[in-house]
Amino acid sequence: MSCPYCEHYILYKLKDGNYKCARCKKKFSPKKVQRKAKILKGFLDELNTKQISEKYNISYVTTSKEINKIRNKIINICEEEFLKKQDITEFEEYLYIPKSKKNNKNSIYHAQNFLSINYSGKIYNILLSDMQAYNNLTPSEINSTFTQSKIIKLKTTKIMDFWEYFEHFITKFKGIKKENFFLYLKEAEFRFNNFKIEVKDLF
Repeated sequence: MSCPYCEHYILYKLKDGNYKCARCKKKFSPKKVQRKAKILKGFLDELNTKQISEKYNISYVTTSKEINKIRNKIINICEEEFLKKQDITEFEEYLYIPKSKKNNKNSIYHAQNFLSINYSGKIYNILLSDMQAYNNLTPSEINSTFTQSKIIKLKTTKIMDFWEYFEHFITKFKGIKKENFFLYLKEAEFRFNNFKIEVKDLF
């Protein structure tokens, strides 16, 4: 066992069962580390909150809070990876409409609009303006506007591969709140790019 904060291997066991790192002097609970590790594994195995909670006998509330922390950390990881090398080869805009609403022409006003960027073979996404801004246009006028304003002709299938992956990925979740869409978009980006996250990243 090593310190989850600095990974130093010299630790002092305290009377309360916790440990203190000899280097960074921070204290931590081995049980807390183990709990985070279990929840992270369940998350990476693509189990939902309820399944993780039941499998590891961890309260649903605790599991949910930890998963929110994981998703927020994932956003940071995606940002850090993108900033390392911005060798952008192509980018294009995408309108996401849930399959259950695609037959409703008015659903376009509630679509999620984001920009996908291909950089060095990896995908990075930026959430764009709310479609409510197009309330003064008819659905056909909106489609025409987006068709005419295509940013760049895609040279590879990488971005399209991500869109297909995202469409499949997002169907596993039901009733996603609008304010949480970005978290799931970034999770899809994280998984598609095969980025890594470890327990130490959550401390």
